[in-house]
Amino acid sequence: MSRTRRSQDTDELVARRAPANRRLPPAKRAKVLASRTAGSMLRPPRTISVRQIYLWIAWVFLVPACLITTRALASGFLDSMGLSFWKTPAFWFFGLGTLLWTIAFLWLPRPVWLYVWAHEMTHAIFTILCGGRVTHFHVTAKGGHVLTDKNNILIALSPYFVPLYTVILVPLCLLAGTFFDLTTRLPLPGGFGFRPLWGVFLMMGVTWGFHITFTLWMVFKDQPDLRINGVFFSGALIYLINVLLLALLLTAAAPDLSMKDFATCWGRYAGDVLRVGADALRGLRQAFG
Repeated sequence: MSRTRRSQDTDELVARRAPANRRLPPAKRAKVLASRTAGSMLRPPRTISVRQIYLWIAWVFLVPACLITTRALASGFLDSMGLSFWKTPAFWFFGLGTLLWTIAFLWLPRPVWLYVWAHEMTHAIFTILCGGRVTHFHVTAKGGHVLTDKNNILIALSPYFVPLYTVILVPLCLLAGTFFDLTTRLPLPGGFGFRPLWGVFLMMGVTWGFHITFTLWMVFKDQPDLRINGVFFSGALIYLINVLLLALLLTAAAPDLSMKDFATCWGRYAGDVLRVGADALRGLRQAFG
């Protein structure tokens, strides 16, 4: 590729200099100009890379979607705070688990091996789900890798928006709930009581905090997974899906909120963004038209 590029540059340089040499006969000069024109016509058209397309998609679609989803989530959370959601054990134990894990992440030795295993396992799972095959799986405390015969956006970015340990925890707790009543109040010393379901919310907060803290920690470490499709596109997509999952979790835990309410709020804010964009385009057309 580089050799061809150098030869093309050399030919263009000769083509530029030859007509400028007044000592050439007029017929020879016309022949050189004709060959130069033919060469420019045969030059391949400029192509647009896949990363540039993803960058445009990120700016046109993902960034507005991120802003709309964040605003809808904040609005839903504030509405739930005005209701009784913040008084429920689900809110307090989930928040307590997230807080405890964040403190442990900041002040205690980090279990990097556990994160690396979950990261590479998520790659492997989504490779199989997408019809691919895993040929090698390697995990250490310093890093890991998975060799597969297939790759796409979902396979590359899935570890950054799929909390694998939370996904494993939820069906296990549902299975345990078929054998034991998780809402039964267990007596504790001092007249206190504890329901196993509260422990489920606590562990969900811990595993969710595990996912979020390690994801933020790894995203800023120049990950090859993000460079495949462009760092900006990958980052915007990861943020959007994580916010959507958090919204799903909020609506599942809040008794007075539903996904329908969140979708209605999202649509209202999306309409506001579209109207602002249409007004901006109309103003630009009037200014330059």
